[in-house]
Amino acid sequence: MTSVETRPTKAVATRIDVSEAAQLEDALEETDWTKSDFVRRAIQYYIEQNPDDLRAFYAEGSLEQFVTELVE
Repeated sequence: MTSVETRPTKAVATRIDVSEAAQLEDALEETDWTKSDFVRRAIQYYIEQNPDDLRAFYAEGSLEQFVTELVE
């Protein structure tokens, strides 16, 4: 039997507008995801896409990190 490695996790929470919550509920009806799954996926997507160009989301030593630091 193979053991499954798990990464440490940390809980995060937020409050959202009622209309956004309704959209979330509607989206969840289209999937088999839990709210936690949805929020986790949204955060992962945001970090990967980094639309606000935050340095913290660039991999150490990446070209993106170098360019960001170069233009500061």
